Amino acid sequence: MRLLSITAVGTALIAAGLAAPASGEESAAGGMWLSPEVAHPGERVRVRVPGCAAGTGEAGSPAFTAKAGLAEGTATAQVRRTAGAGTYTVTAGCGGRSFTGRLVVSTERSWPSLLPGALNLQMARATQDDQ
Repeated sequence: MRLLSITAVGTALIAAGLAAPASGEESAAGGMWLSPEVAHPGERVRVRVPGCAAGTGEAGSPAFTAKAGLAEGTATAQVRRTAGAGTYTVTAGCGGRSFTGRLVVSTERSWPSLLPGALNLQMARATQDDQ
């Protein structure tokens, strides 16, 4: 009976993970890279604009708490904790050029948050070691 319970819980966790939006992925649109491309309220998003590598500028979005300064084409912005689920336009400008991208904000829990605390902590440590 215990094996059946463990199997059922494991299957439910896997199904929930497959149904939840992917996190940690990076995408390019309009010459701009966003990482992750699906973020959650309160999460930080890395914005890379290769066309701005030589200069400085700023990136902004209604999803962000504030505009983020681009230094050598890279910025980090934080998604508002009150941001609703949906797709938001991200704009960046530098050297008289404009770039746009799209960020998806999800209020769904991603699969690592469904794991028991010990497993989630181990995954966080493994992710840190990879960076």
